[in-house]
Amino acid sequence: MLAKEIFRKILHILAFAGLIAWLYALDDWRHSVLIAACAIPVICPCLLLLSKIPGITEVFVARRRGEFAYSFFAYAMAYIVTSTVLWGFLGKRELVVASFFAWAPGDAAAALIGKTFGEHKIGILKKKSAEGSGAMAFFSFVAVLCVLTYFNLYSSFWTIVISLITAICTTVAELLDEKGLDTFFCPVTAMVVLSLFELILR
Repeated sequence: MLAKEIFRKILHILAFAGLIAWLYALDDWRHSVLIAACAIPVICPCLLLLSKIPGITEVFVARRRGEFAYSFFAYAMAYIVTSTVLWGFLGKRELVVASFFAWAPGDAAAALIGKTFGEHKIGILKKKSAEGSGAMAFFSFVAVLCVLTYFNLYSSFWTIVISLITAICTTVAELLDEKGLDTFFCPVTAMVVLSLFELILR
């Protein structure tokens, strides 16, 4: 079970790395967002067709048929929304990086630690654990802190405050999601927090 979860998270990390690379592939946010939007009706049907190949779901450890098509759609929509708001309207491409870092490392930690050590079940359907959510909050905080520090966007005090609040809100979003759409809701939740602080501290 743990080996399968590790493999799933490796796929997520590869997708995450590709997204960050795409974020810096173009200099105009409108072109970046437009191409991402055009990719959805092309790639999603291909992934759905691929999922119909016998055994492919088991090979790629998908939880249900068509999972990767739905995940790509959620991922692309999260990119479109966060890039439009943070990069397009606020002019802070770095905050798009922070919004996805608020989700990806924490999500991986939540899954791996939760499945290994998760004994205290929480959440609406009691499928998640306090241990996993704690790992999510910690790794999300560290990841956002590192991104904001690297780009030197705010003072040390506000960097810590923003990272902490972003991590808490993202963890709550992940905890409340029971349909596997944290790929969308977590980065967008982080976007809301980061955009509010950016507007306040300008």
